[in-house]
Amino acid sequence: MAIEFKTEIPGHFPEIWRGECKVLPGGFKPVQDFAAGTVLHRGTPLFVDFDAHTAAVCKTAKVLAGSTTTAVRVAKGHYFAKGDVVTKTGDGAAAPTVSDIDTTNAAYDTLTLSAALTGIKADDIIAEAAPATGEGAKAAVKYAPNAVVAAVKEFDGKGLPTIDAAYEAVVLYPSLATPVLDEWKQGICLKDNPNIVLITQ
Repeated sequence: MAIEFKTEIPGHFPEIWRGECKVLPGGFKPVQDFAAGTVLHRGTPLFVDFDAHTAAVCKTAKVLAGSTTTAVRVAKGHYFAKGDVVTKTGDGAAAPTVSDIDTTNAAYDTLTLSAALTGIKADDIIAEAAPATGEGAKAAVKYAPNAVVAAVKEFDGKGLPTIDAAYEAVVLYPSLATPVLDEWKQGICLKDNPNIVLITQ
């Protein structure tokens, strides 16, 4: 009987250093809709509205090679959904809607956009956007994080979903499936919450 050696170990690198974080009391109601089966990972940037007791996932994704201006390829693990408005960060001129998401390829998902994101190319970052209002206005990134996801949350379509949010943590942000925007950072911390430390090692 032959011995088979496995060269890959399932799992992923932990997003929060040593698994330690400080959690805000109570859960927060998500303001976005997530398809059943979506898994929200620890360390994902969140915008928490304390008055409304809600949380919004700060959705981003890196554009992959092979994308076009209306069919954008992104890595698996993003949180975009049909109906989301998106823009290219650092640009903001266009803000089309995600009209469809093709998940059939094992290596990436393809977001079909309602209009072109002119000049989009590999390694650009797209983010959920607030639509531009008024003549000449540019779209802006919709949410800026002030917390991160404290515990893995799988949306199963049952009951009232809530998200646990951490106000203090050391996040290994290269481990996240979604990029952290430079505009969200100040030094090694989140700009809107210096208790969230972002490191690359």
